[in-house]
Amino acid sequence: MAGAALAIGLSFGSAPAFAYIEAWQGDDNAKGFESDRRLKACDMEADTNAVEGEYFRVYDNSSSHLWDKNGAGPDNCVKSGAGAVLNKVRVCEQQFAKPDACGSWAYRI
Repeated sequence: MAGAALAIGLSFGSAPAFAYIEAWQGDDNAKGFESDRRLKACDMEADTNAVEGEYFRVYDNSSSHLWDKNGAGPDNCVKSGAGAVLNKVRVCEQQFAKPDACGSWAYRI
């Protein structure tokens, strides 16, 4: 019985201390880092389309935008400055002569 209790305790002990916020659109992504106080937007496609990380911070009702404008991919990222914790994030990719392609909003857990 003591072994079962120990195994359960170890499984809970291995859980991460916090979850970070992450959003996707195709292969492009935006994710929080430094305890979700900064955002990194990454253009992972070499398609000449700019990628935008749109985000809201806790207690702020206005959106902010982080642009990777060169559309170069792969693994081409830009980073925001630090601020209040990120509340929700989404990624959009500019499309030539058509509306931007945006992924779903991701929310902080």
